[in-house]
Amino acid sequence: MLLGIDVGNTHTVLGVYESGRWHAWRVHTNPARTEDEHYTMLRALLEAEGLTAPITGVAICSVVPALEEPLRQLARRWLGCEPLVVSHALELGFRVDYEPPTAVGADRLANAVAAVQRFGKPVIVVDFGTATTLDAVSREGVYVGGAILPGVELMLESLAGRTARLPRIALEGACQPIGKSTPESLRSGVILGSVGAIEHLLRLFREELGSDARVIATGGLAPRFAPNCPSIQQVEPMLTLDGLRILWLRHHREVA
Repeated sequence: MLLGIDVGNTHTVLGVYESGRWHAWRVHTNPARTEDEHYTMLRALLEAEGLTAPITGVAICSVVPALEEPLRQLARRWLGCEPLVVSHALELGFRVDYEPPTAVGADRLANAVAAVQRFGKPVIVVDFGTATTLDAVSREGVYVGGAILPGVELMLESLAGRTARLPRIALEGACQPIGKSTPESLRSGVILGSVGAIEHLLRLFREELGSDARVIATGGLAPRFAPNCPSIQQVEPMLTLDGLRILWLRHHREVA
């Protein structure tokens, strides 16, 4: 089985690819977690799912530098694998036109890899995470950059933490343009306001890339937002993990 690890600022997704599908779990990202603690958690998740086949490959993308070495040691010490760690230096299938190229998040690169292979070029990926990111690959096969917005949970935390009377609210619930209560007004602002910004950016992206650019959404909040974003054509919850799998297969085919 292949183990894919996608480390975000808020959550880490662990997934094992077995029999043509992903088994995935979302856990809180903890920069202090050691390789031994990661292994204990992973083993418990695998046992709970009844997955007994050995892990024979590990692919990692991380935006938390403090966790990269513990995850490398998890792969080497506990799983007996040399991990593939995503960076711009890998053969991605496209050129990275970004300054500096090291600044592109590994998750954004993995998303672009999967989107290009599965949906062709040009393509745009909207990832709803701690930050909402948009990434674009041109018709010529160049990662040309993107846009970064505050994620909606970050917006809600900021409003609740920096104001005296605005409460912390759940994203679930009624969402209409004119809110009839403070929770409804907050949901209107952060959800529909974000939708407006995303739709505007997608229109501008397509003016540069071409009107036929496919728009794919991923990330934990994608199902909440996609129905309100008419430009989003498809939601792919496992897009980042798929990018890790594609890169791992590509790399091992080259070194075999």
